[in-house]
Amino acid sequence: MSVTNHIRLEEEKKVPPKLNKYMHARNPYRTPPSFKKLASVYPEFRPYCSYDVGGKVHLDFKDPKALRALTTCLLHQDFDLKVTIPDDRLVPTLPLRLNYLLWIEDLLMHAAHCETSDVIVVVDIGTGASCVYPLLAARKLGWNLVATETDNINFTAATTNVNNNDLQDNIIVKKVDDKTVLQGVLDDADIHKQMYLKKKEVNDNNDDDDDDDDDEVMSELNNTPSDTPCKHTDGDDNKSMKYMFDFTMCNPPFFSSEEETDSMKKSKKQRGEPISSPTGCIHEKVTTGGEVTFITQMVEESHKFKSKVRIRSTRDGQGNYRT
Repeated sequence: MSVTNHIRLEEEKKVPPKLNKYMHARNPYRTPPSFKKLASVYPEFRPYCSYDVGGKVHLDFKDPKALRALTTCLLHQDFDLKVTIPDDRLVPTLPLRLNYLLWIEDLLMHAAHCETSDVIVVVDIGTGASCVYPLLAARKLGWNLVATETDNINFTAATTNVNNNDLQDNIIVKKVDDKTVLQGVLDDADIHKQMYLKKKEVNDNNDDDDDDDDDEVMSELNNTPSDTPCKHTDGDDNKSMKYMFDFTMCNPPFFSSEEETDSMKKSKKQRGEPISSPTGCIHEKVTTGGEVTFITQMVEESHKFKSKVRIRSTRDGQGNYRT
């Protein structure tokens, strides 16, 4: 056996095969977190821990409160993020969320040829109460994000989480209508102006020669009233940076009705016990027409802004990422 293969096998032994199969190579949770260490540091995590005769710490993944405590403590320990998640809202699974972000980073670096010095602007559709994708992306990757949300409780919680972590300069949380997905976001003049200024600052530092074009675009943005659709959203104009938004991402509601969620629970029981308890309110699980209708609408709206978005993506109910 070669030295390289030996090292690879040794690395794989450190992580359970089920996790190893799906974990991104740069995902820190390829090495599972130490519950014992977490319990020693975070008193709020201890009540959900149990200990076997060998002193190993166990967690009941069927308990939503335990999942919430685990997630919020890991966010603080590993990313210095203070996050509050209301009791009845979705608790994000951090390894999966990081996988999505790292996959985006790979696409931007290797397929879109972005540089590490570029200002990256990402739109997170339906950010949820935790606002987890924007918080992780801003803190870990230094990106700028527009986080959309239709639900009042989620919007308030997401805004609070952004403010509590002093990430207002990197993250815009926007309340949107539940009848649209991207319209009213990708053509929002205020959002365009803020993100344009961030990109322009880097371009200016890199001695970009398009000063006249930049001045013309800024003049138009300054003269566009708030909440008015921005003209620089359609067509292939060369006056502004070609892509105002580098990526759109989404973790949509999967089901079309409460009955469908119940039938899914029954089918899961036939396949065996789930690893963890499902969390989240009905709004976060159900949408009219289910994920197919939602994603179809997102694709149709994306087409209107094709010249302003570099890459469009979503995650589906099977855990696949689609662009």
